[in-house]
Amino acid sequence: MLVLLRVTIGWHFLFAGLEKLTSPNFTSSGFLGQAKGPLADKFHDMIPDWDGRERLSKDYYPDKMRAHLAEFDQYYHLSDEQRKSAEAALKLHSDEVKDFLAEKKADLDSYFNDLKRLEAAQQEPAKTMPFQQKRNWERQTALRAQLTSWAATLEGTYTEFEEALSDLRTPEQIKQGDIPLPVTSLLTQDNIVTYSNLAVGVCLIAGLFTRLSALGGALFLLPIVLAQPDWPGLYPAPPPSAGRTFLVSKEFVEMMALFMLATTRVGRWGGLDFFIHHLFVRPIFSRGKAP
Repeated sequence: MLVLLRVTIGWHFLFAGLEKLTSPNFTSSGFLGQAKGPLADKFHDMIPDWDGRERLSKDYYPDKMRAHLAEFDQYYHLSDEQRKSAEAALKLHSDEVKDFLAEKKADLDSYFNDLKRLEAAQQEPAKTMPFQQKRNWERQTALRAQLTSWAATLEGTYTEFEEALSDLRTPEQIKQGDIPLPVTSLLTQDNIVTYSNLAVGVCLIAGLFTRLSALGGALFLLPIVLAQPDWPGLYPAPPPSAGRTFLVSKEFVEMMALFMLATTRVGRWGGLDFFIHHLFVRPIFSRGKAP
């Protein structure tokens, strides 16, 4: 039964990782943004520009476009004609960003004022009161919805600029391939989540380095438990499908099962750890012992 438990949890981790790997839109920012409880701010800080202060500034996207053009020129060695067209695309899309921000100025000013009030309310002693938690959460949700809408429009303009530059390439330049994507902290985070799910899943199913894999899986689940604690009086309550569990959620149960598996020899029972133990570990530790 312990072997079946090991394989079952491994199966869960494996297919969770495969889902993230094959999904083009996977990002951990959605989960981090929904964090609640006393550690919510710590999880929110893991999202670059959580509050949008950088992305909604007038220079952020024009500067980002200018930097991308410089990198594009250095990578493909643009001709004078290509560079002229690229500069025209830069001006066109930079002006679109500036026009959009100018059009939304009143809304943006209101957004930043509401954001300041929310941050002040989250520092008040009464923030732990149920009515204040509810009010703060609703304010935060409304502000996040506004930010998501504006950021999508601005990011769409930036994507159009990237496509305009890409269309300037000659067949020879296209053969050079695309410019490598920059490694951002969020991308690194997403990759760690995805590949740790896959690694834990494969190792648990195969019974390979089982104790280490079980411990790694349990530690992976720990921040998930801490980001969505089901504590009395904490708003918002879990969705109806999850039910009220009072601390012990399904993630908590799986985490404790993994901690338990990490204390057993379950990898040697129907797993590759059997061969590792008898071919490598046992001979090493039996050297020098009396027959």
